Amino acid sequence: MTLSRLCLGTALFCMHLSWSATLRADFAGTPDIAAVVTDMRTSATAILATVADGPSGIENAVGYNRQELLRLDADDEARRNYVYWPYLRKGLPLDFMTAEQKKLTHALLHTALSAKGYLSAIQIMQLEKILSDNEVVGFPRGPENYTLAIFGNPADDGNWGWRFEGHHLSLNFTVTNSGISVTPTFFGASPAEIRTGSLAGFRSQEYVHNAGLALVRALNEKQRTLAIQSGDLPFDILSGTLNRPKESWNDWKTLPQSGIAIATLSAEQKTIAQQILDEVIGVYHPDISRAYLQQIDINDLYFTWMGGIAGGEAHYWRLDGDDFFFEYDLVQGNGNHVHAVWRSKHGDFGEDLLLEHRRQNH
Repeated sequence: MTLSRLCLGTALFCMHLSWSATLRADFAGTPDIAAVVTDMRTSATAILATVADGPSGIENAVGYNRQELLRLDADDEARRNYVYWPYLRKGLPLDFMTAEQKKLTHALLHTALSAKGYLSAIQIMQLEKILSDNEVVGFPRGPENYTLAIFGNPADDGNWGWRFEGHHLSLNFTVTNSGISVTPTFFGASPAEIRTGSLAGFRSQEYVHNAGLALVRALNEKQRTLAIQSGDLPFDILSGTLNRPKESWNDWKTLPQSGIAIATLSAEQKTIAQQILDEVIGVYHPDISRAYLQQIDINDLYFTWMGGIAGGEAHYWRLDGDDFFFEYDLVQGNGNHVHAVWRSKHGDFGEDLLLEHRRQNH
């Protein structure tokens, strides 16, 4: 399945802070983060302008208020709650938007995502059509069940953020006068690979999937004894929150170091590891991606694998270090249901940006 064919199908429808080792996209450095922030602010403000006059007649008739759904307080508890399963989340669903609001929502996504990242997000949404045909119980399925929430006032230079989220997709942005934070970033898919029908052979997030397999297969026997862990495969990402008590949601941050140190690999193997990093972060606007990549030395990370290494076998792997944490879990659905997440051990939901913002303003 080529990228151009899938495009045709879907067309139808900076530096470390001194007090932490956190990664984020700062104004400092070569990437033009200030321009990205301006574009984000302009797009978000345009969407909010469409609901500024309050509910319309149709809203009153059906009993919802687009303005109340779309705009939330900067410190609303939903801002730090990422949910990657079918869920009645806060925000304005695409299904409740006008055509103009949908266009503006996609324009906002374009300010944050690269071409590849935007296409991946749309592909995930389109896979809901397959799930709607195969799953007849539970929450409604479909690409219309994705929501946009804007936290705070983007017209200000201060603390605000936004989230676009639905089943298997969670994009979280915090914006202050210091920069942008983009974690947690969650991309999932079910099926991970379409195996029947006209789209048979298409795999969501194919490049990061292949890069992980390429790295474990490039290891020699001695290296694999370090990288590959035995035991039962985790049914879900270890940094997930589904079916876990809230008091254990941060346990992943203190996982003991495991796997093989990338610093010990050959130059060729390090190149493959770098490809993983490039794919994970490359879903974002090129300036955002460059700002993050400038801060991460591949030699500081570790690679851990569990499960089979042959095609089609269920497996789990992660690439992680002091702050950067990426998991790829292909276990559910007989190895055909993927959950992949990029998180920051110190800066999820803009924790580092908000800390600096509070210090500057109080």
